[in-house]
Amino acid sequence: MKTLNVVAAIIHKDGKILATKRGYGEFINQWEFPGGKIEDGETKEEALIREIKEELNVEIEITNFALDIEYQYPTFYLKMACYDCIIKSGTPKLLEHNDARWLSKDELDDVNWIPADVDAVSYLKETMFEVEILEKMKKLDEEMGKCNYDLDRLKELYEKTEDKFEKQLLFAEIRSIEISNSIIIDRK
Repeated sequence: MKTLNVVAAIIHKDGKILATKRGYGEFINQWEFPGGKIEDGETKEEALIREIKEELNVEIEITNFALDIEYQYPTFYLKMACYDCIIKSGTPKLLEHNDARWLSKDELDDVNWIPADVDAVSYLKETMFEVEILEKMKKLDEEMGKCNYDLDRLKELYEKTEDKFEKQLLFAEIRSIEISNSIIIDRK
């Protein structure tokens, strides 16, 4: 029996995941995570970046390996490597799909998934909140870096921040700097 080696992108944005509806083939009109076959000489990551460019005309950044899925279909065996991703540039255009939706964790069961992708949905139900937190922490770390971790600039950033979680992280960073600035080192 034929084995297909493919990759899939779990694209995150604002606490939601991009689901695409197949516009062709055996699973037409079922929902999936976009991606495709790995070509000879490609790494999984290279294949995923190429496939998403071909299918959605966007550049992605792979942020994390998510999971491997193996699934036995009646006519082939599927091996699928799934990666958490974000869109680096562009807006998704449906070049091979006939629909797309950004789904929150609570909406993941609202679409009819291709059978192999159901395992990725289960993974998301367990980890989506964690990925969202990591994305927020990464974004906030970049913002603090732009401030050069200057105490006054961090306090200004704190005042402008509306997200409660991000405010807590900023507060912890500000207190850490204030405490380290107050420590007197005995140099004797």
